[in-house]
Amino acid sequence: MDTLKIDFGNITFGLLVLFVGLIALLASLFRFSKKDFSLFNFGLFSFLYGIRWLMEIPTMRTLIGFPFTFPYFHGLLTYALTIPFFALIVNIFGRGFYNSLLWLFYSTIVYALVAITIDILRSEALAEVSIYKVVVVIWCIVGITNVIFIRRKDDIELNVLKVAFLITLVAVTIDNVAVLRDIILGVSIEHFSFLILFIGLGFVAVHHSFANDRKLQNIQQEIEIARRIQQSNLPSSISVPSGIKISTKYVPMSAVGGDFYDVNINDNKGIGVFIADVSGHGIGAALIGSMLKISFASQTDNISNPAKVLTEINRILHGKLEESFVTACSVFIDIANKKLWYSCAGHPPPLLLQNSTKEIHSLSAGGMILTLFPDSIYENVIIDISHNDRLVLYTDGITETSDRNGELFGQERLEKFIQENSSYSTERAADLILEHLAEWSGKSRRMSIEDDLTIMIIDINLGET
Repeated sequence: MDTLKIDFGNITFGLLVLFVGLIALLASLFRFSKKDFSLFNFGLFSFLYGIRWLMEIPTMRTLIGFPFTFPYFHGLLTYALTIPFFALIVNIFGRGFYNSLLWLFYSTIVYALVAITIDILRSEALAEVSIYKVVVVIWCIVGITNVIFIRRKDDIELNVLKVAFLITLVAVTIDNVAVLRDIILGVSIEHFSFLILFIGLGFVAVHHSFANDRKLQNIQQEIEIARRIQQSNLPSSISVPSGIKISTKYVPMSAVGGDFYDVNINDNKGIGVFIADVSGHGIGAALIGSMLKISFASQTDNISNPAKVLTEINRILHGKLEESFVTACSVFIDIANKKLWYSCAGHPPPLLLQNSTKEIHSLSAGGMILTLFPDSIYENVIIDISHNDRLVLYTDGITETSDRNGELFGQERLEKFIQENSSYSTERAADLILEHLAEWSGKSRRMSIEDDLTIMIIDINLGET
């Protein structure tokens, strides 16, 4: 009973550290952000240290027995807890000078594996941990150097962690140097230094984790705004002249994408269709899509001249997209004269399914991708169209969808599928293509998306005019 009273304070603190670590571990599993592991690393470090603290207390060894009495258990914990500790330091400070903190983290893993193996292979079990003191001193020196000379914007996280880390590293260094030099200090400063470290790490881990969560929430809110803006840029309903039916399916790879399409009617005599694919994905590509929206809207007077549309859009966007570029295809369906005008800028060729012969034609027309050169020249190609012809425009996300073996879907399969499903309405045919892509790729519909997907199917029913 007297021993329990003496050890009561240590037991209480050890349990506190253990349970705080356990709570931090559980909290890390339900956090908003899954990419930041600072709270998890703090929880694992505290949990392991709490167990190690308890096993050093005679009362706990008596009450619990195994594994506290297992000769290798203390060493195992000592080796193991260094790993989440340095992982947390990397989370907060980054890789350090010349990746030194990252190498400290790697070295703790290697050292733990080697030391545990050596301990187990010994002929006699050691009662005390056999971690080499010189290694600990080296770790501390590298850590102190990084903390003192780190270059980062001054903030409360950094200040708190500097104080806690410096006190602990200095204390551990003194303690280990004393052991190496056979100096008896008379008092153990490990527990005091750990208390400072525990409070500092706990504050920083929680602050860092929730600060990252707030940043991620803000980013996701901005992405949602960008998604709504992009949706507003795409025509929700397409009003077309009598005899024309258009169905469009757009599936972005992420919340926002880089595909864009639009339609412009020319005095009910014809219809201009524009489809484009911005390099890259995400918000940047979506913003360029907004620029395309404005650029295409300014081409009302040129809508019957697809080559002129591309030339003007290229001139407007040149020099404004940094390293991004745009492939595009502009089409004008001349209903009165039964002609199809088109011009492409590095974009996959439109496909025309002729109702009279049931043959499908790839409307290839070469042209430089947009934004690379301000004086790029584009040319029109003019072909005859007939009643019930079907025109298909698409982005390369369709043809470049791959199966589990890495084989691309390709234009040939797309052409064949369009021919085989020509009897369906434009809406149903567009849905079937996306469903077929998911089935062909061997993945779920969402998993099969490796790029933004856009497909436009246009039925030209000239007999209804």
